[in-house]
Amino acid sequence: MVNIAVCVATCLRPRGLEKLLVSLAGLCLTKSPELNITVIVVDNDQAGSARQVVERYISRFPQVIYEIEPVRNISLTRNRAVAVAGKLNCAYISFVDDDEFVEPAWLDEMFSTMLRYSADIVIGPVAPFFAHSVPSWQLKGRFFERPAYKTGEQLRWGITGNVLFKRECLDLLEGPFEARFGLTGGEDTLLFERLYYAGVRMVWCNEAMVWETIPPSRTNLAWILRRAHFNGNTLALAERALGASGKKLFIRLLKGAGRLLQGMLLLLPTMLLGPALAARSLVCIARGVGMITGVCGYKLEEYKKIHGT
Repeated sequence: MVNIAVCVATCLRPRGLEKLLVSLAGLCLTKSPELNITVIVVDNDQAGSARQVVERYISRFPQVIYEIEPVRNISLTRNRAVAVAGKLNCAYISFVDDDEFVEPAWLDEMFSTMLRYSADIVIGPVAPFFAHSVPSWQLKGRFFERPAYKTGEQLRWGITGNVLFKRECLDLLEGPFEARFGLTGGEDTLLFERLYYAGVRMVWCNEAMVWETIPPSRTNLAWILRRAHFNGNTLALAERALGASGKKLFIRLLKGAGRLLQGMLLLLPTMLLGPALAARSLVCIARGVGMITGVCGYKLEEYKKIHGT
């Protein structure tokens, strides 16, 4: 048997966590029957609000571990999950988020892709799932969609919402998630950048589908722009944390300024072409501003607010 941990960091999202656990209980291991799954849930609510949800599903899995990380910090929460997986001698560690749910073949496809392409890390798609009506301009603008690639294509980035690691990769790094990014977010951006420079092999698995539930609090222009600013900001902050040279930071500053200028120049024409294109121009501006503020060291503490339930 091969020990594999499915790690979930959760905080005040009981409904989302329950939906995720239901989907994990339905996993099918047709290609990888040798996998011995342990589900590790680390609750970042010191009151332990997720305990009752987890206890309802203990009988559905071979092994479930529930722990509490009392300090509000996503990095410490994920680090605790990694530490637990290490103590259980899990050779592989996967992460999914508590506002997501997985397809039955998810882990099967991730693990078989890892073996097929001799990968150290496998990353899969995260698609939006809307539980409510969404304005048509947001769908047309594809603001909640992420890039997709061919299975086996090598990458230099990743996301913790759908990833499988060889544990030995995470053992290369102290933490492995940086605690100073625990409220700002971007801890995963920094992790994958560090792993990339460590020489690990990351590939894509397009068949390992994960769905992200998009709550009403996110389907508005303010959140879309905040997210664009966040993405630009954390990218620049990650480069700073990696000790980027003054030249590299200056280039990032120029890229941010370029996006800002591009968005401003396109804003007026796109306003005449509909809200989707106008919003895309604003997103370009917000991402550019995020890069500039990140280079300057400003941190947006995105994880102080919980979206969804």
